[in-house]
Amino acid sequence: MLACDKAVHSQPLSWELPEELADLYTIFMKSNPAPEKLTRLQHLLDINNSTASALRELGYRLMKTAVEEEEFVF
Repeated sequence: MLACDKAVHSQPLSWELPEELADLYTIFMKSNPAPEKLTRLQHLLDINNSTASALRELGYRLMKTAVEEEEFVF
């Protein structure tokens, strides 16, 4: 999506289920992208700043919890 947008700037997507767009954003966020790519994807998925911030915070908490669970030894 970002590669296509780089070739020809796109308009934000319209999507029936905003939760699916949030899922796409969160999955991409977990790949540790460059900030400008994450910002551009946010625009393309038409996710507002407060939602993006909440998704980032939730994603960071989930990743931290996963690391802590991996460190737990029986």
